[in-house]
Amino acid sequence: MDGLTGDLAGLSQPLLPSHNTLRRQLACTAISANPEPAAQQLLGPPSGRVAAHVLIEELPALNPHSSLWDTSVNLTNAILGAGMLALPHAYAGLGVSGGVLLTAAVGAMTHASIALMLRPTERSGKLTYAAVMEAEWGRWAGAAVRFSIVVGSAGFLVLYLIILADLLVGSEEFSGIIPDLWPGLPDPLPWFLQRTAVLTWVTLLVAPSLLPQTLGEVALISATKILCTVICVAALVVLAVALLIQGRLPQVHWLPDPAFFGDGAWTRLRGVLAVVPVIMTAFVCHMSIHPCVQDLRQYSPSRMRRAVAASLSMAGTVYALTGVAGLCVWGSAVKGDVLSNLNIDFVAAALWGNVPLACGFVATVKVAMAASMVLSFPITIWPMRQDIIEMLADYFGSRQLTQSAYYLLTYLSLLAIYVVAISIQSAYRVVGLVGSTMGTTIAFVFPGMLALRDQQGGLPFRVFGCALIATGLLLTVVGVLSTDDG
Repeated sequence: MDGLTGDLAGLSQPLLPSHNTLRRQLACTAISANPEPAAQQLLGPPSGRVAAHVLIEELPALNPHSSLWDTSVNLTNAILGAGMLALPHAYAGLGVSGGVLLTAAVGAMTHASIALMLRPTERSGKLTYAAVMEAEWGRWAGAAVRFSIVVGSAGFLVLYLIILADLLVGSEEFSGIIPDLWPGLPDPLPWFLQRTAVLTWVTLLVAPSLLPQTLGEVALISATKILCTVICVAALVVLAVALLIQGRLPQVHWLPDPAFFGDGAWTRLRGVLAVVPVIMTAFVCHMSIHPCVQDLRQYSPSRMRRAVAASLSMAGTVYALTGVAGLCVWGSAVKGDVLSNLNIDFVAAALWGNVPLACGFVATVKVAMAASMVLSFPITIWPMRQDIIEMLADYFGSRQLTQSAYYLLTYLSLLAIYVVAISIQSAYRVVGLVGSTMGTTIAFVFPGMLALRDQQGGLPFRVFGCALIATGLLLTVVGVLSTDDG
């Protein structure tokens, strides 16, 4: 075991002294591949030439914009998603110790899998996930990565739009911000507050957040999203402390509670298989790794790994606090979506019967959660757009869009996501199916495949790679079966 631990520790060892060499190689490759002068490549084609270059410019010298802090908060933004709303329910079955330990273990495994992705990146100089997989496994693997990232990212964005609409006007499980603040509205709501109209307003609300063209500019958005998420977690902690002061905390299990999952071995197994993937997939951010690699200033392998470790630590802390605080507030009565438990009557009772305070409290939490969904869009759409550009590059011969083409692609993608959101009926089931297949493939199967190709890692890396692939396939099967049952 000591040997295995020592070899896996090699995941954090740099394969190259500096990534600046990679940047120079890529810039030189881009220039040498085109017979036109480098200056003309940077300035674009002559105005009289009508060709694909109207939309595509030649690749300029890479100009990273992100500091170590920017990269860390962007990755944290990529990690923190709507799945955290289900963590208290998972902790209710696993217990406080089981939930926290599994969260920490998955965070450590995620760090190792990301390190596996970075090693061939630094070895080959390929700066996109698909390009790395293509270099290691062939064109089919690159195409599979692009497909998974585009479909998976689009699925998450569709889910964010729907959650935003539900937070504003409510759903079957919980009331919305607008009905909470204006309880006198007619039922059914006016046309401009119906589902399609609200999804339209939400999409228009999201649009300005997609204006940044560098991840350095996205960092402020990511920091604001993290702040909104912290507000939501702090609200749960406040409720837990209020109940503690009043001596009204529900029973909390420190160890896994088999009775929580029902009666009978088969029922309990299905219950465990339904909640464990919530934590196992909570740290998925692998599609955002390579965009952050490209934009990190003064890149070095150890510097990138510090950013990854910092983001996983921040997200893991938020997850643990969310799970424990939600469990302490509602105990075994906590639902799969913690917002379903967060109603004005319960909060008023927890806050010493103060109804106005409870109304403001619930509205603040839901507004903060809605804002966090909006602020998730820039970092989530980034790898999706990058892979679409990479696919277009196979046709146009370059992967640097002009500013107008960049925004055209961005907002056409948003329009497509909006159309999907208003078109499908079983939105949560469809998106859950996408997440359980594409998300697990990106985070487990593909890194495991890269580990199998890592000749320097030897047997320990291959064993770890096989474990990642097996875990990804198991989570995919469980996710599909859970979606069918749901």
